[in-house]
Amino acid sequence: MVINKVLSMMAYDYPLEKLSIYLSDDGGSELTFYAMLEAATFSKKWLAFCKKFKVEPTSPEAYFKTAFEPDIDPLMVKDWLSLKVINLSFIIIDV
Repeated sequence: MVINKVLSMMAYDYPLEKLSIYLSDDGGSELTFYAMLEAATFSKKWLAFCKKFKVEPTSPEAYFKTAFEPDIDPLMVKDWLSLKVINLSFIIIDV
């Protein structure tokens, strides 16, 4: 849930120099650190996808729950499928 919230905020159409995101970790799990590393890698692809295809909602979890596989643009289909697979791994980690 935290990863999706952070990615959603990062996808805002807002000047980057005016946006700061702070994440506090209570140290309860080492997994949190590694999940955020994975999210940072995923964010590069996800944010580019959001901007390129004007994706709404920008939370990956919310988007993939409501979105149907696109069939018009072959490039979007390829990107969509690869991002969906990665997003599924985040859902498994979050549980």
